[in-house]
Amino acid sequence: MQYKNTLDTLSAFVKQEHEANIDKLFEVWETPLSTKLKTGKTQAIQSIKIEDNKHLTVTLGDNESYFREGDMICFHHGEASTEAFIRQATIEAEQDGEWLIRAEYDRDSIKHVVAPCYADRDVMDLRPFFNKALEDVAATKNGCDIILPLLAGDLDASLIYDDNYDAAADIAELRGFNDPQVDAVAKGVAAKYLACIQGPPGTGKTAVIGLIAKLLADEGQSILLTSHTHMAINNALNTVAKQGVAVIKVGANSSIKGLDKSIKQFNHGDDWDDRPDKGYVIGATPFATCSARLDNFDFDTVIVDEASQITVALAVMAMRKARRFVFVGDHKQLPPVVLSKSILDSECYSVFSQLISANQTVSVMLNQSYRMNAELTYWPSQQYYNGELKSAGKNAQRLLDLNKAPAQYQDIFAKNKAFIYIKSPGISARTHSKKEAELVVDLIKTANDCGIKLCDIGVVSPYRSHGKAIRNLLATKLGIFTAKEVVADTVERMQGQQRELIIVSLCSTDLQFIHAIAGFFFRQKD
Repeated sequence: MQYKNTLDTLSAFVKQEHEANIDKLFEVWETPLSTKLKTGKTQAIQSIKIEDNKHLTVTLGDNESYFREGDMICFHHGEASTEAFIRQATIEAEQDGEWLIRAEYDRDSIKHVVAPCYADRDVMDLRPFFNKALEDVAATKNGCDIILPLLAGDLDASLIYDDNYDAAADIAELRGFNDPQVDAVAKGVAAKYLACIQGPPGTGKTAVIGLIAKLLADEGQSILLTSHTHMAINNALNTVAKQGVAVIKVGANSSIKGLDKSIKQFNHGDDWDDRPDKGYVIGATPFATCSARLDNFDFDTVIVDEASQITVALAVMAMRKARRFVFVGDHKQLPPVVLSKSILDSECYSVFSQLISANQTVSVMLNQSYRMNAELTYWPSQQYYNGELKSAGKNAQRLLDLNKAPAQYQDIFAKNKAFIYIKSPGISARTHSKKEAELVVDLIKTANDCGIKLCDIGVVSPYRSHGKAIRNLLATKLGIFTAKEVVADTVERMQGQQRELIIVSLCSTDLQFIHAIAGFFFRQKD
């Protein structure tokens, strides 16, 4: 077969990732229970209550773990590798010291579970999904004529239908889109095979996706809108739905967080009884295309959002369902999570990095940021975007104004400073710092007292455990429900959102520890 090397490379990657995931899992499982409880790698469980055939309510013990909504876990009596009585359970919600768990389980066994028991990280074997996708690509005309040649750099992806380009560009101009946005919309509609849209922070990529989807739907196309997380999909679907397009979300009942209530959710695409014959958008993860959810569906176009965080193997899973593709992302932001390779090389496995570098004629960068002011935009523009990223719109010269800040914080919240560095009060801290968490919470409370809404404040930390320490302290100071208005988490949970005030809490002050994890902490090549 002509593209056997490409398929072999993808197959090897899938195998290596699975093995790395299992190795990491057993490394955690085999750590002494007392150590895992102290470091947050295990959660003590006080009780388990059956809610229905698929759900459990779990009361948490006193220790603090790094687990959060969406994580996959197993339950055991002390040894995860030999005493697990529930596997591959998912945390659907967390509130007031309880988890709502979705899982397959035996009711009689659960009734006789005696505390204490514990929750550890778990994984699912995803190889069947990837292998099915690769087999389909190798066996179909679409895969052999379009997808594999495109990935190998052998397909001429430069063809654009001029009439379609001009018509789409005219509509985007009438909508008030800037020039790069107009070009992006037009290419997204008119490219025969591929359009790559680079969207740095605040440049309007979601608005571009929304208009592309509308114009394609108006042509009668069926569109799969996909990404690596349900949150990214839901955010894009919300914008598409506002364009008056027929839209649904396909996924589990738990996949609708952040999805507008006007958008229907179905477990399977075939459940959409009043689906139009043409001109619609379905939002789902790539994995849905390899399961009963969407296995028998084909689409005219696949739109991939946050494509810089998607590996080539995962992209192929969705691509096999269409003959043309719109990839939207930013390879200067977060790369995919790749366990089997160096974190410094993980960008190489991003489908967006691969495609945008080889297909400049159908690529466009959105270069006007409407989110950040000029001072905040300058550094990333120079560091990552060759000086091309510029502030635009009403926020370009806007500064935060907190005139009522108390004396000890007047320099920090000074109107003429868009960003400021504060030395951590912690000493020898690694992945969490009580003193720094206290400072962060005090800054949040002060900003709120001075007029900034809590929902307009975000905290980013490199570590889940530090984010949880901040959230717990916020709950103590502000109350559980009020504190939830502040997002305090790792950058993956913050990406794509916007806030008036961002606090970056780096936490680590142990120099030896920082040196040991420098590759992760600084994300920078020598």
